[in-house]
Amino acid sequence: MAMSMTGCGEGVATAAASTARVEIRCVNNRFLKVSLRSREGFSQLESRIEGVVRDRVRRGAVQVSLDVAGPAAPASRSLDQAQLAAYLDQLEDFCATHDLPVPKSADGLLALPGILIDAPPSQAVIDGVWPLVEQALVLALDGLDRMRRREGDSMARDMHGTCDEIRGRALAIRQRVPAVLVEHRQRLHDRVAKIVEQQGMQLGEGDLAREIAILADRTDIAEELVRLESHLDQFAKLLTEDSPGRSLDFLTQELARETNTIGSKSADVAIAHAVVEIKTRVERLRELVQNVE
Repeated sequence: MAMSMTGCGEGVATAAASTARVEIRCVNNRFLKVSLRSREGFSQLESRIEGVVRDRVRRGAVQVSLDVAGPAAPASRSLDQAQLAAYLDQLEDFCATHDLPVPKSADGLLALPGILIDAPPSQAVIDGVWPLVEQALVLALDGLDRMRRREGDSMARDMHGTCDEIRGRALAIRQRVPAVLVEHRQRLHDRVAKIVEQQGMQLGEGDLAREIAILADRTDIAEELVRLESHLDQFAKLLTEDSPGRSLDFLTQELARETNTIGSKSADVAIAHAVVEIKTRVERLRELVQNVE
């Protein structure tokens, strides 16, 4: 079934004293884009996380937030003891020279450049924490899928209803066409008869029939109505398939094109009103389709 591109999910996995928490947020996007937000040291997991996400999500901008706590969390920073010792020696010399007491704590020195250095975790640490992260990621994706499916079902019902409304307007147009020709024939007959009477001429039925035939050919919208209904059938079928977003987007463009052609070919007021109503509903379909995976 069609799924929405919008949703969120959360997963928490625990092993021993360590916990991994993953939050996923997805919004609509033309292509799939995965980004990771986490503490320093987890960037090496980004490609693995993206691989798991790609197996479940095909389109959308996906943001993954990751946090690991406990012994399994890789240490992303370390203390440069040699640099700290050098700072302490300089501080003691300065205090002795200026007759100042030596601080009892080194807390103030920890903010100085070079004291805390980033230390990327080893491959062994990354491999060790990955199973816990993957478990939380799968749980978060399960929650994301449930939300996306619920919203997708709701949008599908709305789009089915909108397609039925378009069918109703198209049927009204089809039923109106014969009456349009009859009315135009009568108007044409009356106008020509008046001109002929003024000029003292006679109007042949063959001439009038020829003009009606030309008009009928010029304003024939039967082909456009058939294509419109065919697009609606395809639209309904695609809503039952997985990831139909791009195909649905193409069909909404075709629906709009056929509707515009119908409107340009017909000068009838009733048909023009029906075309406006169809255009409104096609635009609604287009807005909904933008959020279908």
